[in-house]
Amino acid sequence: MSIPQRNAVLFIAAALLTCGVSPGRAAPGDVRGSFEAPCKYPAGLACDGAHLFVLDWREAKIHQLALADGKLERTFDAPTLKPHGLTYGDGKLFVSDDQRGWVYVLNIETGLVENSFEGPGSRTTGLAWAGDALFLLERKSRQIYKVLPTDGTILAYFPVPNRTCTCLAYDGKYLWVSDRIKDELYRVEPETGLVLGILDSPGPYPAGLAWSDGTLWNVDFQRRKIYQLVIEDEQKYRLTDTREARVEYLWALYNYGPGEVRNLVVNLALPENLPGQELLSDIEYSLPPSNLATDRWGQRCALFKIDAVPGGSRRSLGYSVNVKVSAIRYLIDPEQTGTLDDIPAEIRTAYTVDGSRYRINTPYIQERAKKAVGDERNPYWIARKIYNYLIEHIEYEMVGGWDVPEVVLKRGTGSCSEYTFAFIALCRAAGLPARYQGSVVVRSDDASIDDAFHRWAEIYLPNYGWIPVDASRGDAKSPADQARGIGELANRFLITTRGGGDSEYLAWSYNSFARYQATGYCKIEEENLGFWEPLKGEEK
Repeated sequence: MSIPQRNAVLFIAAALLTCGVSPGRAAPGDVRGSFEAPCKYPAGLACDGAHLFVLDWREAKIHQLALADGKLERTFDAPTLKPHGLTYGDGKLFVSDDQRGWVYVLNIETGLVENSFEGPGSRTTGLAWAGDALFLLERKSRQIYKVLPTDGTILAYFPVPNRTCTCLAYDGKYLWVSDRIKDELYRVEPETGLVLGILDSPGPYPAGLAWSDGTLWNVDFQRRKIYQLVIEDEQKYRLTDTREARVEYLWALYNYGPGEVRNLVVNLALPENLPGQELLSDIEYSLPPSNLATDRWGQRCALFKIDAVPGGSRRSLGYSVNVKVSAIRYLIDPEQTGTLDDIPAEIRTAYTVDGSRYRINTPYIQERAKKAVGDERNPYWIARKIYNYLIEHIEYEMVGGWDVPEVVLKRGTGSCSEYTFAFIALCRAAGLPARYQGSVVVRSDDASIDDAFHRWAEIYLPNYGWIPVDASRGDAKSPADQARGIGELANRFLITTRGGGDSEYLAWSYNSFARYQATGYCKIEEENLGFWEPLKGEEK
């Protein structure tokens, strides 16, 4: 180990203790350490393994810092009066001009420009060195270009994740792209431009990115700090935006008569502790359940029986519980998800079976799965290709009924449940275990009523476990927003249901299921409502 590398390791360990972060367990996006930026207007950031280089776009200077402790070692002139993008490669610094779009190749030792070329547009704000190629982010066209580093010849290009993206870094496999309005950092597949993961930036204005030896560095313009970020660690997800609430689920039946409803059976799905969800109290029932039971998928249910509901009367029941729910976001590296053979056999067996609402063995579903997936064996890419296939073939439409995937795909529209069933059917047809979750949702205000609810899928990925996939979110326009449907849930959901298919207590429903008989004609209506109310301090 060289002296600069050893010093960098010592700095990282010290920063961990200073910031109060446990070296053994950190979440993606956690800050491992930070130090002050050397200038008031930082923009581009680069790293050569022993030093960080910070671009001052207003003063047209480049500051060289020791990677080990952030101390300023020297300052020299940038090769243009309007610099913005910065990256290191092949022993040189590459600097872009965001007014004319030129890229300059600077010898660090002599300060001389050894080469320059015109970029594909005038607003080149981000640069990333990738060995035999250079990536450029051009803000005017909102494209990321892959070019030859000698003369700027374009090799490929794709859209930026969001319209306000500004800077780049390359980690040897993936691009990292910052968004200076959403304050987010995107992991991007460099051949297709697909966004594979999202991190919150540690500051409100990410202005430069650099990569060095497993670490993503970010300089923030507003806070004037340089941050070292955790990317891969034991913890695979990050929790944010915690909400504590009292949630009541109410089921009611209105019998307008004239006949009588008899032998009413109502089964309620019960929430449990999950990643991102903690029950803060026992579940309180409005009526004592006749029994508590667990279905074939491991779903806990409260069972209620009511002998009769006369015409012109109403019956209701439900439960209340205090909960803490957080936004959860996984950062998934496709190269760490193995193959289908790495999935435990018991999970493959249970969650690749057919069902009456999947119909995975029909020629149509088999053909669609093959067309979407091809010969892919990586579990993540199987799911992502199916997700992308649904983006191309279905548009969201909230209508009554839950039609089978073949009908939904042929029709081209579907509700959240229909998206979910179609996604699960194609995943199972491709051999990837999949199931669904159902929830009660916060609608707008913290205190709200939900009568629509929401359902999405889960897939099983080796080394990550069960990952949420909301295929209906694929209708979003930007690559970044489309990516939010995989591995991300907001803090708006109380998850009540986890199911693989037909349930002896819930059938194909979620939250609740009821069945009954009637004497003659009855006009009957069912109502399902979720009530959210913020917890006060003494109620927690």
